[in-house]
Parts: sequence; structure tokens; C-alpha cells
Amino acid sequence: MDILFVILSSTWKFAVTFPIAVYVFNMSFFQTIVYTNIGGLLGIIIFRFLSIGLIKLYIAYWPEKLKFERKAAKIFTKRNRRLVRIKAQYGLYGIVILTPVLLSIPIGTFLVAKYYRHNKSGYLYLLFSQFIWSVIYTFFYIKIYNLF
Repeated sequence: MDILFVILSSTWKFAVTFPIAVYVFNMSFFQTIVYTNIGGLLGIIIFRFLSIGLIKLYIAYWPEKLKFERKAAKIFTKRNRRLVRIKAQYGLYGIVILTPVLLSIPIGTFLVAKYYRHNKSGYLYLLFSQFIWSVIYTFFYIKIYNLF
């Protein structure tokens, strides 16, 4: 039951699962890495298909009168150019790095599906980032647990 709880909770909010796995369920380093990554992988897969479905439903059934009308082109200032350049340079990688830490897996997966749906490697980046953060989190919480 503990394993199932860790897997299910890591599909939703990845970062919150580590203290529970280490402190409450007394899982080892290897167990924590394996079970949280299984949950994160399942979360990315589930929310990828759910996000794509929601985006398709929105496009297909949203009434025309509620859609936003195209506005006149903005005048680019120095600030706007800088923001566009930052988004272009760090967009996908910023989402990938922040998904396990600040964003949740559903939100990060939705953003990748919405803005980078043609980039199939975006989901692999999410998995890789999740794995790296799981090692960092688990190492951190195991060290704190061993200190006390």
C-alpha cells in the first residue's frame, strides 16, 4: 500500500512525494528513486494524452463568439524583444527544469503539449529532468534523515 501511495502521489505532485517516501515509509535510496520515477513516468504519459485531448476539444467545440479576435500587431520595444528572445532560448528547457520543482507534472506536461507538441523530444526531456531531480531530492532527504 505504501508503494502504491508513493507512485500515485508522484504522478500528481512529484516534489512532495520524497519526504513522505523517506520519512514516513522509510524507503531506501533505490526504492525512492524507482517508485517516484515510475509514478512520474505514468503521470507524464497520462497527462500527455489528457492534455492533447483537452486541447483538441477546446479547438473543436469552443464557440466562435468567445474566441479572441486577432489584435493588431504589437510594436516591439527593447523590453519586448528581450522577452521574446528569452522565451525562444529557454522556453522548453525552462518548463522541463521547473516541472518537477515548482510546477506539477500535469501543468508541465500540459504546457509542453500546448506549446511544443511538434517537438516529440520534449517529453523525453521531461523524463530526464524528472530522473535528475529525483536523484537530487532523494539524496537530500536521505542525508537529512541520516543526520537526525
